[in-house]
Amino acid sequence: MTSAVLYRWRLKPGTEETFRQAWIEGTKVIHKTCASYGARLHKDADGVFWSYARWPDEDVRQSCFEKHDFFSMECFKTMQACIEERFPETVLTLTDDELAERKSGHDVPVYETERLLLRPIRQDDAVALFPALSDVANMRYWSRGPLASVEAVHDYLAWNAHGAGCQCWAVETKARPGDALGWVILMDKEDKQAEIGFMFRPDAQGLGYAFEAASEMIEHAFSVRKLRRVWADVDPGNAASIKLIEKLGLTYEGRLRANWATHIGVRDSLIYGLALPENRQKD
Repeated sequence: MTSAVLYRWRLKPGTEETFRQAWIEGTKVIHKTCASYGARLHKDADGVFWSYARWPDEDVRQSCFEKHDFFSMECFKTMQACIEERFPETVLTLTDDELAERKSGHDVPVYETERLLLRPIRQDDAVALFPALSDVANMRYWSRGPLASVEAVHDYLAWNAHGAGCQCWAVETKARPGDALGWVILMDKEDKQAEIGFMFRPDAQGLGYAFEAASEMIEHAFSVRKLRRVWADVDPGNAASIKLIEKLGLTYEGRLRANWATHIGVRDSLIYGLALPENRQKD
């Protein structure tokens, strides 16, 4: 069950900026190493700093600190040197949460292609995926504008990629496991249909990764999920995505006028679809 920990510190005069930078570095280390859900740092009216750190559960947190000597690292040593008074930590167990992380509506199996590994996307992919979701050009035809921070990407992954009725795979190369280059996603629609989507970092584009990953996802849609149709909704100006969608075998079905109100204005949608091949259809 998800847990949180409250930490409180009173700092030595003149050390606030040093402490904050060390806290940021240390939090990122723990986040990457142990798949914590990250933390936020607050300062109250009395000058006391509070950190709210979230974890999958308390056992994960305890195991993380037992296995890793974080406090021998320079960033944590710097934090300790800035602290004048440390208050007892408080461990909180979640009982109800209207902001709870969404879980995938289906199991997300791991797949391998010639160059890639497709595995369930995680919130700790936020750091790796920040270049994709913060880039102005990359986000031009997305449903919202660029995200300004890793924390915003973390929250975005929780409420979008893990939505009910979704299967979302992080895509990484076999040569660099753990470094998410982007994602591909199936989003359930009515009557055995699903919408497909994809997003990749700028440095991972033009290399055929999106086609390789999305092809595997479509194979999963028809062979494993037994869907009868997949479709894509793309902005008319998004030439690169249209080229990829057509390469994947989806064909143009129509145009929805003024379908989206986005950060670049009201936009049309082009709909492309692919039905279950006849040789796979059941009698």
